[in-house]
Formats: sequence, structure tokens, C-alpha cells
Amino acid sequence: MIRTLVACGFVLALLAIPVPEAWAQTSCAAWNAKCKGRCKEAGAPAGCPSYCARQMSACKTSGCWQEGTVYGGAKHCKLKKS
Repeated sequence: MIRTLVACGFVLALLAIPVPEAWAQTSCAAWNAKCKGRCKEAGAPAGCPSYCARQMSACKTSGCWQEGTVYGGAKHCKLKKS
């Protein structure tokens, strides 16, 4: 009984570990939503929405999303092209 409770507690603790943002984004559409959300942030450049549209178009072709330099410039590939 105690062993089962400890095992369940361990599993619940693992589920509570925050997942890094990049792991959660598995599709072009998810990155596009993230990009649009960033455009709403204070200080976003005026051309931000068109940047997201260009990125989405490129992602649908390549399956990769290149983040802006402000956000580290990381390239995320093998994304679902939706």
C-alpha cells in the first residue's frame, strides 16, 4: 500500500515538471499562434503580423519554423505542416 502511494506520488511529481515551450509546439499552426501572441506584446514591431504570415507560409513548405532573433533565433523542424 505504501509502495503504491509513493509510486503514485512520484508519477504526479513528474507530471508537474514544466515542459519547455519549444517541446509543446509540434506544428506550424502552433508556432503561428505563438508568433501572433508575441505580436500582441508591448514593443512588438509594426510588421510583426506579416512576419508571422511569411513564417507560416515557409513552415507549410519546409516543416521548419525559425524564431526571430529577439527570441533566440532557434530553428524548429519536423513540424506538422498545418
